[in-house]
Amino acid sequence: MALYNASELEGNSTVTGEVRESISVLPSLFLLLCFLVGVPGNGFVVWTIVSKFSQRSLTLLLILNLAITDLIVMSTIPFWMYSFLYGWVFGNVFCRLLKYLVYLTIYASIFLITLMSLHRVAAVVFPFASQKLWRPRVAHCALLALWLAACLFGSPILIVSSKPKKEGVCMDEMYYTDQQRITVNFVETLFGFVIPFAVMAVCYSCVLRRLRLLKSHKKIKTRKLIAAVVLAFFVCWLPYHVFNILISVALMLKKERPETAQTLLGVTKVATNIHGALAFVSSCLNPILYAFAARSFRGGLRESNFAKLFAKIHEESEEKSVEKSTGDSGLSTEKL
Repeated sequence: MALYNASELEGNSTVTGEVRESISVLPSLFLLLCFLVGVPGNGFVVWTIVSKFSQRSLTLLLILNLAITDLIVMSTIPFWMYSFLYGWVFGNVFCRLLKYLVYLTIYASIFLITLMSLHRVAAVVFPFASQKLWRPRVAHCALLALWLAACLFGSPILIVSSKPKKEGVCMDEMYYTDQQRITVNFVETLFGFVIPFAVMAVCYSCVLRRLRLLKSHKKIKTRKLIAAVVLAFFVCWLPYHVFNILISVALMLKKERPETAQTLLGVTKVATNIHGALAFVSSCLNPILYAFAARSFRGGLRESNFAKLFAKIHEESEEKSVEKSTGDSGLSTEKL
């Protein structure tokens, strides 16, 4: 994720002092707001699930892991804020590790949400197979594989960020060649956005088609909540991947149309902090979505209502029956 501070734009004559200030200060304030919402919100989600549920369904495990990834992302915000305002003073090694941490958690989040969607469609469309598949051991192995995959896909940043850079800077502009950056952008957008959301689109199409055949819609509320989590992630990360594509196009046009390429790169560089900050919003939105869902329980927004919300999600993931279009009342599922 490219993040720029004001010092990185000093050499750009087209950037005025006011623009430089807005590029540094406004994203910092925006990130501060994300931090103040995201840390206590995700911390509360983790605490509620860990303290209230000794046994956890796969959906709860996924929500727990998603909150942990969001907390990890939130923990990096103070460093980016300081970098925006005063430049990078924490050294090259820490820069590489921090960026790797961000990329790792980004991939982990999208993989968790994708697995959540696959679990939803399996429980609705293939309940018997889902019962046999998502046993505790399988679920934990799937989560381990998911985190290992996130570590693997995030690792290219350790390679490309090894290029020597000027002091006081921690950014993504450290690729050895344009082709290297195009390749990284392509892999990032394909495996971190296009393929996961294509899978999710197919999953929710199947779920909606199945729900139209069900006589009871008792569980639609929690399914809407999970769909809202998916949609929020999509909206927050779409601009980032659009700019990834624009950067790749600009680099490919560098030789044939240098002026067009320069214009595109200039636009993406000025807008980087905006869409970069927006990407962090996804890490503080989920607790807000849970809070709105929890308000449906009597008593307003309280700790007990969060527990009730997660208990309902847990119950629906484990419940002994899934109503079928023929009016059948149950399909056994096993606790995770």
